[in-house]
Amino acid sequence: MAIVISAVLVMIFVFGYTTIDQPLVKRICQIFGGYMPQGIIQFLTFVFFFWGIFAINELMSKIKYEKQSFGLDFLPTKEQWVLSPEDVNDLKIKMINYEKEHKFLMTAMIRKASTKFRANNSISDVLEIVSRQSKINQDKSEGRQSLIRYLAWAMPSVGFIGTILGISQALGLADKASDPEVLGQITSSMYVAFDTTLVALILSIVLMWFIHRLQEEEEELHSDMEEYVIENLVNRIHIE
Repeated sequence: MAIVISAVLVMIFVFGYTTIDQPLVKRICQIFGGYMPQGIIQFLTFVFFFWGIFAINELMSKIKYEKQSFGLDFLPTKEQWVLSPEDVNDLKIKMINYEKEHKFLMTAMIRKASTKFRANNSISDVLEIVSRQSKINQDKSEGRQSLIRYLAWAMPSVGFIGTILGISQALGLADKASDPEVLGQITSSMYVAFDTTLVALILSIVLMWFIHRLQEEEEELHSDMEEYVIENLVNRIHIE
């Protein structure tokens, strides 16, 4: 999908560059890859950008799905409500049955905490397993973002490659700069050199904003989930 969208976008810029005579519009189309074959660098930059956007959107959808678990009332939230060991055991069975149809990080955390309490009746151990599971979930979420971080790093690198190619091409024609036609080729090469980096930096700035937004949502999800389980499960367990 990222390749298709990038190809369509570059084709629009190529069309604008070759058919529109207005200098400003022509220059904008050239900046964003309308001048081929040099525009292939901008095309690759677009592919990485939209690839990252789609990957971020997928992870944001997972976060939205996980947030639904807060409204399913898995744990009691009323004041003065306590849980006996039997209630904790029933809660574990409830999570096991629920996970046969739907799986949430919340249900897995509650199930593991209930299992830990059933094993040794230690509230401190339950608290430890909740914190540890929350840390594991955060580590896994960071691992899923590795591709997105790579794409954010690769975009400026691709732009810089275009800069090197443009400058090297211009330097190769420097000895013939007295020829007006060659001078025009040198100017086009310098345009390519700076345009590729410009586009890559602009898109990487946009992508990084979405990445930081994703990280903020991930951290908020796991911290809220840990707080919810501690407040409504760990702190409510009562041992005779």
